Amino acid sequence: MRDTSERLLRLLSLLQRRRPWNAEQLAVELQVTDRTIRRDVGRLRSLGYPVASTTGVDGGYALEPGAALPPVTLDPEEAVAVFVALRDAAATGDPEQGAAARSALEKVVRVLPDRARAAVGAMTHHSTAVDIGQAIRPVDGPASGSALEVLARACRTRRRVSCDYERGDGRRGPMHLEPRHLVRTMDRWYLVAYVIGSESWRTLRVDRMTGARATSDPSRPRPDPADDLDALVVDGIRARMQRVTGIVRVHAPATEIAHWISPAWGTVTADGPVSCLVSGGADSHASMARWLLLLDRPITVVGPPELAAAFVAVAREAASAGLPAAGSPGAVAANLAGP
Repeated sequence: MRDTSERLLRLLSLLQRRRPWNAEQLAVELQVTDRTIRRDVGRLRSLGYPVASTTGVDGGYALEPGAALPPVTLDPEEAVAVFVALRDAAATGDPEQGAAARSALEKVVRVLPDRARAAVGAMTHHSTAVDIGQAIRPVDGPASGSALEVLARACRTRRRVSCDYERGDGRRGPMHLEPRHLVRTMDRWYLVAYVIGSESWRTLRVDRMTGARATSDPSRPRPDPADDLDALVVDGIRARMQRVTGIVRVHAPATEIAHWISPAWGTVTADGPVSCLVSGGADSHASMARWLLLLDRPITVVGPPELAAAFVAVAREAASAGLPAAGSPGAVAANLAGP
């Protein structure tokens, strides 16, 4: 790093991450000599940063714990992580907590270095969070902050991105994209992008991308695939989750049932003062029947017939679960007792 100011900020960022660092480790990270590290530590001390040094095998440089520090420096990836966490907190149903999170985010953004502030700005304008519930927690690895930063910046600067992408069948290969918009829902990040080669708009999972990098090629002006990009992503998720659909009448007020139905699985509409209609779906009618029974309210199937048949099959399965197995002591005793 040839610029001293940039190197000092990077050194301060490293010292904030862990303790302690020895001079050799810091020199490798910053690609400078040990002598330069010692000189830079002296500069930080002269600026008021309490950098302590210890000797021995586990010794090195570290910021003194509990000391009052000037504003914390964040790199773009860290800034994106803070932005996502505070935006999620701001969306909470608690007004006081939401207001505190928004205030904290404004304060953090004001003191960020230029590159980190630009990353947060790109995320602010080109990503959204959509709450459709949390039906099943994903078991995949999370999207990396560096990938989010690259994609959001590409959306803002209208640049193409190259990456390796793992498709649904497990095959991995290179992909060239024109990123348009990021959406976070159900603990996953999705990217709406135009895929070069297939010449089509796709909704891609960011956690399946590796090695994302912006290129010098500009994205071409194209009509968006939908007026509402958030709805485009959500509808695609629902279509994959709801392979079959159905409608039931629940004999309870909509206000009593609505909070039990995740938007990912269905919707609730009032059907008079004491009943409501639940329109939903699942991977099978049997699965749908099972989760509707969890409402613990009387249900009438509106359609289709396959859903009604699924309720009958689930009822038989439940009834048989209470019967002793043939040949078991319980079954023999029941036969001896007679009717």
